[in-house]
Amino acid sequence: MTLWAARLLIAVAAGHLLLALASVLPDLGVLAPNGLPGMLGAPWQPPHLDRQAAFWSSVGSFAAPQWIWGAWMISAAREGHRPPQGTGLALLLVTAVQVTLAPAGGFWLNLAPALLLITAEYRFRTARPEALR
Repeated sequence: MTLWAARLLIAVAAGHLLLALASVLPDLGVLAPNGLPGMLGAPWQPPHLDRQAAFWSSVGSFAAPQWIWGAWMISAAREGHRPPQGTGLALLLVTAVQVTLAPAGGFWLNLAPALLLITAEYRFRTARPEALR
């Protein structure tokens, strides 16, 4: 189950990055007239909000760390390690906050890996010690 949860995390992250970049790249000349480093000019002023929103919804989003997290979980699961206790619950809580704040977004997709991780943790805790070897 951990492998499936990790794969879903990576799939959600990849889909988010592809959709976000597809929406940003056509207008990159308008959003970042001085190139990508100019996208995040301080301060947070109304004329720059579209640039900053484009950055934080694509490259600066949680998608890249989520992808890395999924890759780490795949590696750990293949070596026989379980995810740290509470990982599934933490993902579920973060997802619940995200869904509450932006119910029309794609945050719902992280419910599946969160529930898979919680189930995997439960199975690991209730397994007999000899079954874990």
